[in-house]
Amino acid sequence: MKCFSTTQPPSAIDATATADPNVWSERPETTSNRSARSGTVRTFGLDPSLHGESFGVVLLEAMAAGVPIVASDLPGYRNVANPEVHAVLVAPGDAAALAAGIRRVLDDPSLAARLVAAGDGRADEFAMDTLAERYLELYDQLLRRPRRR
Repeated sequence: MKCFSTTQPPSAIDATATADPNVWSERPETTSNRSARSGTVRTFGLDPSLHGESFGVVLLEAMAAGVPIVASDLPGYRNVANPEVHAVLVAPGDAAALAAGIRRVLDDPSLAARLVAAGDGRADEFAMDTLAERYLELYDQLLRRPRRR
């Protein structure tokens, strides 16, 4: 997953934008979603993987970082991201679809804000303390069940 930032207007994005170092710069920090909430989306998670994602942890990390996500529509990503709810999912390997997804997030601040809000809640479902609590509840249930002989 890469988080990108641009100073170019959304209309400047084309299918080659992700490879153009003059348009995009990788952002090392992704701890704020202020841009999506303020109505000017300039930072977002981008994961144009072609295959092989088994679960989608990278999307959960981007959700927890508070950025809207544009990613490939892979089965592993659908484990954590519902299309148009948690992320804009596009056809793997389709540069035009990827560019269109990026444009949508940049052009539609309300979409970006909805993705960020839903992603925040989804990330909470997979937070370590939430998962630990679920496991403890499961262990308690198993310990209370009568043993079979």
